[in-house]
Amino acid sequence: MSLEQKRLLDQVEQAVFVLEPDAEGIPRYTAFNRYALGHIQRREAEVLGLTIRDLFPGRYGETIYGHHLRVLREGRPFTYQAHLPLHGAEHRIEVTLRPCLDDSGRVTHIVGTTKDISGLGHLQNLQLGAEMFHAEIEDFVSLAAHDLRTPMRHVRTIAEMLREDFEDMGDGKLELIDMLEQIGTRATQLISDILAHAQATTTQSDVRAFSFRDLVNEVLALLDPMGRCVCNISGDQVVGDRAATLIVLRNLIDNALKYGRRADDSPLHVDISLSAEPDDFYAVEVKDNGPGLRDPAALLLNTGTLRTDGGFGLLGVHRLVRARGGTIDARNNEDQPGAVIRFTLPGHLPSAAA
Repeated sequence: MSLEQKRLLDQVEQAVFVLEPDAEGIPRYTAFNRYALGHIQRREAEVLGLTIRDLFPGRYGETIYGHHLRVLREGRPFTYQAHLPLHGAEHRIEVTLRPCLDDSGRVTHIVGTTKDISGLGHLQNLQLGAEMFHAEIEDFVSLAAHDLRTPMRHVRTIAEMLREDFEDMGDGKLELIDMLEQIGTRATQLISDILAHAQATTTQSDVRAFSFRDLVNEVLALLDPMGRCVCNISGDQVVGDRAATLIVLRNLIDNALKYGRRADDSPLHVDISLSAEPDDFYAVEVKDNGPGLRDPAALLLNTGTLRTDGGFGLLGVHRLVRARGGTIDARNNEDQPGAVIRFTLPGHLPSAAA
């Protein structure tokens, strides 16, 4: 790249980089503008000639390296989102890769532009947190309403019993009984309304075509950047609710990593598979070789029953899947240690329809 071209790139107030395949077809960085160098906090001489795997070893680099190879292979623009450790913290970025082709259609360069969308992710997390808090309040209200409904029925029953064979002496006691019955009736109706409101859910789906493998790798790069667990992924393209799939997988994988420590300190193995289901649904199965699910967690996932020892994260998973019209079930392996969690969501696999 000429000095004049480099100066022009440095005027762009957005991270811009250029990749060029070497003689072996490996995409290597040949240019970074000033804005991009500020993001990775490196000098240009330190990064030119490197690959993304050199800059960010482990799952971070491996996942993005696959995107670079894809654009080289297909010669078409591609946009992806990923997490990278920048400035000492996790940042969520959105990158667009655009290939430059020669007359024969061969990719000679790839121009990439990067946006830091961590703030958007933070807002989404806040929204998710607000939804979870709202869900927890709903559960509290539901439990309280259930607990109050029976005493209110007893109040009405007592009022009816007092009314039987009651002799009105004109001293106002009959009016008190009538008032007691009215209070019980109104309170029971109010509790029923609260329960009906708490049980009602509204959701918005985010249906699109996406790479299941890339989605899982994105979650793994965030939760297990050092690659301490061994993960096998099967399945690729799917058309479905990407946001819901991401949230459920993030919770399930995080739960497996937190509680999947094996007694002999051997590596945790996680198998994540995608399959087609009848009636325009797809299924995702998360299987590990950890100690297995505790009874409260399994009960919560299978029934959605509020259990304080089951974890509100898993409660949110159950609520989210069921709100989308899907199903979720959890069990422990019968013949070996570990847990198996399977959920379905509306959508389909393009390969299954072919």
